[in-house]
Parts: sequence; C-alpha cells; structure tokens
Amino acid sequence: MWKSVLLALIAGLLFVLSWPTNGFPLLVFFAFIPLLLIERQFSEAEFGKKGLKIFGLSLFTFLIFNALTYSWLSHAHPETDATLSELQQAWFAYLFAVIVNSLLMSLAFLFFHKIRLKFGNFLGYAFLPMIWIFLEKLHLNWDFAWPWLNLGNAFASFHKWVQWYSVTGALGGTLWVILVNEFLFLGINSFLEHQKAWGKKMLILGIFTMLLPIGGSYIMYNNYVEKSEQSVEVVLLQPKLDPYREKYQLSGDQILMDLLNLAQKGITDSTQFVIVPETAFPGLDNVVLNDVESDYYIQRIKEFVRYHPQVNFISGMDAVKFFNQEEMPNPTAIEMKNGGWLNHYNAVAQLNTKDSVQTYFKSKLVVGVELFPYMSVLKPLLGDAMLDFGGSVNSLTTQEERSVFSNTLNNGKVAPLVCYESIFGEFVSEFVKNGANFISVSTNDSWWGNTQGHKQFLEYAKLRAIENRRDVVRAANSGISAFINQRGDIVKSLPYDEKGFLRGEVHLNSELTPYTKSGDVVGRIALILAGVMTAFYFMSLILKKKN
Repeated sequence: MWKSVLLALIAGLLFVLSWPTNGFPLLVFFAFIPLLLIERQFSEAEFGKKGLKIFGLSLFTFLIFNALTYSWLSHAHPETDATLSELQQAWFAYLFAVIVNSLLMSLAFLFFHKIRLKFGNFLGYAFLPMIWIFLEKLHLNWDFAWPWLNLGNAFASFHKWVQWYSVTGALGGTLWVILVNEFLFLGINSFLEHQKAWGKKMLILGIFTMLLPIGGSYIMYNNYVEKSEQSVEVVLLQPKLDPYREKYQLSGDQILMDLLNLAQKGITDSTQFVIVPETAFPGLDNVVLNDVESDYYIQRIKEFVRYHPQVNFISGMDAVKFFNQEEMPNPTAIEMKNGGWLNHYNAVAQLNTKDSVQTYFKSKLVVGVELFPYMSVLKPLLGDAMLDFGGSVNSLTTQEERSVFSNTLNNGKVAPLVCYESIFGEFVSEFVKNGANFISVSTNDSWWGNTQGHKQFLEYAKLRAIENRRDVVRAANSGISAFINQRGDIVKSLPYDEKGFLRGEVHLNSELTPYTKSGDVVGRIALILAGVMTAFYFMSLILKKKN
C-alpha cells in the first residue's frame, strides 16, 4: 500500500513541477503514469473495494496538484494588518477550490477505471482523454467554472511548443498530454509484464507523439509572419492601487485624476488607444448607465480626450443601472430599500471625441465574489453561509453578446476582455469572430500580492494570442501589464508593483484561424464520445440488474 501512496505522491509532484511559471512542462507527459500503474495493479488485485482505493489515491494526487499549484489563492487578503475575517475568506475560497476540483478530477479518474473494467483496455484508455476533456469543458462553461488547471495550460510558459493551438485550442493540448501518458504507460507496463517487443513499440509511439507536435510547433513559430493590416500605438496604464486599502476606498475624483495624469505622461501625438485596468474608477462611487453620456466621471474623461482627439480611452469601471418598476427586471437585479431595482456591472467603456460611449459587461464571473452560482437553487440554502465567509448573495449582471469596440478614428476593433475572461479560450474566440482585430485585457491581479497568481494569468494570455493570432495587450492594476504578439511572445512588460505606463505598437489582424472559426471542436467530439460510452455503461448496468 505504501508503494501506491508513494506513486500517488510522485504523480502529484510531477503535475506541480510541470506548471507555469516555474515548472517544466515536459514532466506533465509522465504525471498520469504513476496513477495508471496504481489503477492497473489494483484492478488485477484480489482484495475488495478497489474503486474506493483508486479514488482515494487519485484524490491524494489531485489534492497535491491543486493545493500547491494555486496556493496563491490563500493570499487574497491585505499583505499587512489583515483581519481574521479577511484571512478566513481567503482560506475558505482557496480550500473550496482545492477540495471541489480535486474531487471532480478523482471522480473522472474513477469513472475511467469503471469503464476500463467494463469494456476492456482499448475502450477504457480511449475513454480517459474523453472524460478529462469533458471535465475541462465543464469547467469552462458552468457556474463553478475554474479552468485554471486545464492540462493545455501547462505549456503557457513554453508557448513555442504549442503554436498549433491556432488549430485545436488548449483542449488539443489536453488530448496530447493524456495520449502521451497512456502510450508511455502501456510501454512501461508491457515491460513489467515481460512483453518487451510490444513495450518497445508503445514507448517509441509515446516519444514520437510527444516530440512530433513540439517539432512541428517550432517550424510554425519560426515561419509565422506577424499579420498587420495597420499598426496602432497603444498606451497601457498601471496605477498600482492597493485593492484592499485604496482602490475601492478613495474618492472617484482622486482616482480619476491620478489616472488621467498618468495617461498624460504616456500619450504622444501618435497614440490611438489608452487602455486602463479593470474597475479602474470611480473608487467608492459608481458610473450610472441610465444616461451614461451625462455621467460625471464619463464627462471628465470626455473632457480629457478633447485635448487628445486621436485617442480612444478604454477603461474598466464599476457601474450600475437603476430600474423604477415594481417587478424584478432580471434575475440579477437587487431590490432597493426605497423601491425599484438596480443592476451592478463590472464594465468596460470606450470613449472618444466622435462616437457614442460603448460599454461591455464582464460575462465570465468569479464564483462567490461576482457570481452566486445557480442562484435560484442555492441562494435559499447557502445565502447566510456565503455572507459569513465574505461571499456575495447577489451576482453581477452579464451580457449575451461578445461586444467589440470599433471607432471612427482608426481601424482598431477591440475585444474588451475583463480579467478572468482571458483564460476561457472559446469565449475569447467569439469576440474575434465578431470582428476584433486585437485583444485587450483590463485586469486587477493585485488581490494575491506578489505570488504566482498574476504571473500565471499573464502566461495564460499568451495562449489566447496563439489561438486567434491576435496581438494581446494587458493593462493590470499593479502588473504585469504587457504587450503580447501573435506568436505569444511577450514583447514588452511593466514589472509587478511598479506604477507607470507602457507604450507599444499593436498590429491589427482580421484573418481568422481554424480555432477561431470552429472553436473547441476537440471538446465537442470528446463530449459526444464520452456521452455515448457513458450511456452504454449505464445501459449495461441496467440490463445486468434486470437479468
């Protein structure tokens, strides 16, 4: 048993040591092998409760993977003088993510074990990548979305290995990882069972499957020419506001004045876009969307751009909209004490001297902070508990359309992503499909201090650049603000915890990649095949019970 525990420990550490930004992703091609050895050995053993033991050992592996890879979540509190309540909130969010995600991964692995026992090795090992991609697809789309550890993300720091994500997306990386693990495992297991000829073939197949996509990717990388129908000068602002003690406690006037002063330093006569972080203003206040053109803070920015008539000013902002009616206007509306309703938005706006104000509302929300999951079911059960742990019993309001900001000053068409949205591949591709010729990410990565959190966030944005072959710009509250080219290279960046601006050229590209056109085809095929095999599995159980 201790040998199995050691194998589970090794698997967990291999996952951790393969992850961005300090890891080496080659290790992820070996991380499933110890678990597959455990599963095979336990399946052939004579003792009972095999499934429970396999579940327990895989849970041990995935707890290590989750707990160590995003331990930075536990730092979501002020760096100094954090209250007990703030520490509890951070640790609750961290442990909730670790436990739930580890359980889901373990259940997926257990289900693979059941399928293999029922249908044999060929269908069983074919099912593992299907069920894993199903889990990752689930994490990209449900209310508890948390795709941070989707296996395709492992190559974010080694983006030269995965230039073919422009065809498959990051889910293609997941398929690649699991297939290589299975081929290598089958080779090792064949040697253990003294089937050396077959073992050698499987090891060669595994190594070939590992190296061929890397080699092909380097060829794609070296031969890719940046597409540029036009280039525009962009200035990114990094105001460096403490999200706990400054950003949401200072007056809107003070925050906006600092932002505009910073923009003034960065703008040249050639600047065509100024891009500002998530919820950059107005501090304690909100922008009112009922008559957004007349809002006080919007008027302040309009006054600023009159002195820079060539500039599009794109900024994140806190916004509200009021509804003077008796009936609830939408599921996320909040009833006000004096009657009527309001919606809260994590919004982005584009302003210039010629066009009407354009807005976009963040639509991939952080569970517990911006989103109450499955509100109609869980709110009656968990409302008070969520409040006790610092969560929200309400949700921000989102939108269905993936809006693209266009303008009459230049040909730039911007995908105005907000923070968390930048880790959702197919979601981002919808903006590009709607006409975006470059991608902007307004983000606030300061919640976790100087940890791996903001570094991993930056690396993941490189994958969106490759998938869509679009320049990506990131305006981050405290960093890391950066320009990323269409191959996923970070062209220039502003270090974390440094106040300032970053100026650079962005290349506009309107060509669509196969991934942009088709989205997560790998995911859809996996869902269909996993669904068919799952249906056959349960049908066989029902028939067996009847007989």
